[in-house]
Amino acid sequence: MPASTAKSTPKTKFPTIADVQKRLGHVPESRILSFPAPGTATVQDLLDGSITGDRGCELVDGILVEKTMGFRDDYFGSRLIILLGQFLELNNLGAVAGAQGLIRFKLDLVRVPDVSFIRWDSVDDPNEIENPAGAFLEVPPDLAVEVLSPSNTQREMEIKLAEYAKAGVKLVWFVDPERKEVDVYPKGNPKRKKTLGVNDELDGGTVLPGFAVKVLRIFESRAPKNLKAQSNKTQPKPKKRQ
Repeated sequence: MPASTAKSTPKTKFPTIADVQKRLGHVPESRILSFPAPGTATVQDLLDGSITGDRGCELVDGILVEKTMGFRDDYFGSRLIILLGQFLELNNLGAVAGAQGLIRFKLDLVRVPDVSFIRWDSVDDPNEIENPAGAFLEVPPDLAVEVLSPSNTQREMEIKLAEYAKAGVKLVWFVDPERKEVDVYPKGNPKRKKTLGVNDELDGGTVLPGFAVKVLRIFESRAPKNLKAQSNKTQPKPKKRQ
């Protein structure tokens, strides 16, 4: 019997684009990098600027997916970092990082919370936090914060929340600039979700004991009103020529 000439189809983790979308939570296609082929990307690809360009990406089961980020998202993330930083200057409980803080949860899963905090006593050697051996923090944070963006899908955030819970993140905050609310998930558990509005107080629980701040302080406008008009009033008037 002659040997079959039909080529065997190589096995892939994601045979179709629909499988890729399902894994990512049906994010906009514009956020999914096509090279390397979804399912084959590595941490080296994630760190290769010639591949990612100026796009901040996460690695999800071998898929490079752009993390939603804009000035407004970073602004509110920075507000939280300032508030947390002020508290940590007086209470040296751990380290806080922003949207450049890559965290590897497993071999092919690297997430980048908008804000993350890890306690010194969560690791045997705190120096591993300040001076990690590579580009990633290799231990899960105690607090992970995501600033929600219009291109985030509900399913995408459900997947992230489940990943954080599985990794052992003790506290997750989803900050929503549109609603001006913060969704709090102890241990990433959606059944324990608590939504806080601008009149409520956000606290750090057992992760950041003693930290508490009005939600309003995260979202309040800090832009001076009528700054140009005030500036004109303070400028000396030019003298008239005699």
